[in-house]
Amino acid sequence: MNVYDFDETVFTGDSEDHFFAYLEKKPGFRLVNWKYKCYNFLVNSKLMTKTKARQHQYAFLKRMENLEQTLEDYWDTQIKFMKPWYLKAKRDDDIIASATPEFLMVPIMKRLRLKNLVATDMDPKTGKINGEFAAGPYKVDAYVKKFKLEDMDNFYSDSYVDNDLAVHAKHAFVVYGDDQIAEWNEYFKTHKKK
Repeated sequence: MNVYDFDETVFTGDSEDHFFAYLEKKPGFRLVNWKYKCYNFLVNSKLMTKTKARQHQYAFLKRMENLEQTLEDYWDTQIKFMKPWYLKAKRDDDIIASATPEFLMVPIMKRLRLKNLVATDMDPKTGKINGEFAAGPYKVDAYVKKFKLEDMDNFYSDSYVDNDLAVHAKHAFVVYGDDQIAEWNEYFKTHKKK
């Protein structure tokens, strides 16, 4: 089985960054992107966990109407950011393993005709996360709830943050630039572990 991180791996940019920038243009949601950036600053400064920050960032869900339509409209504007190399390599049994909340990923999974998703378990009505934000070792925790680690043939990611999952794959690869792919361990011998 092939397993892919999503943001900056098979998708150009960060889907959550794009989503909050998209919401900023909607009436009544002008400040959500500013709030999103402020909480990201707290995370980057190690003053708050990603789980706690994301719950604050997505608190706007409590007052959002027509979330499903908003997500469909959002992904209509974002499908163009899928990386061509992945669209050529894509297989029906691919697993997308992303830290992005599951509800945000479901519409793009349907567009890609993919069924296997590992993502953050967030309540789309409240923004509350069940467990932890699925990044780093928590992505492994989310993964094993649905799939067996030993079935992972190839793993692809743009970031060393996913090393906890990469070590379980028979072969792991780093995706950099638009379509450059390198062997995981070889790449990180000479590059910063971002």
